[in-house]
Amino acid sequence: MIAHQTSSLNWLRYWSIVAAVTFFAGGLWPTAGRAQLDEQEVYDLTQQGWRIAETIERQETRAGIAPYTELQRVVAVTEYRLEKAGAVVVCEMRYDSQRDRQSTQCTPSNP
Repeated sequence: MIAHQTSSLNWLRYWSIVAAVTFFAGGLWPTAGRAQLDEQEVYDLTQQGWRIAETIERQETRAGIAPYTELQRVVAVTEYRLEKAGAVVVCEMRYDSQRDRQSTQCTPSNP
């Protein structure tokens, strides 16, 4: 009976680790592909002759969303400053870890 409980605990630990690794790694790998698609606006601007003059990356920590209110929610923000012939456009790309959503917004700016 004790040997059976020990093997059950080892099995449970093993699958808990596998599940955790799959969850966290699975959440990171697809973001590279999504980033390429969502950067389309920035990419399109560079193809039109705009030059990326500055890139700023930061992370914002927010409260979790139900039912995960006890977890921190991380929003990764990348800001691109593009220039062309004296004009400036700022594009902000956001990735919300709990909503698993990425959005990009570009707006004209003063130089």
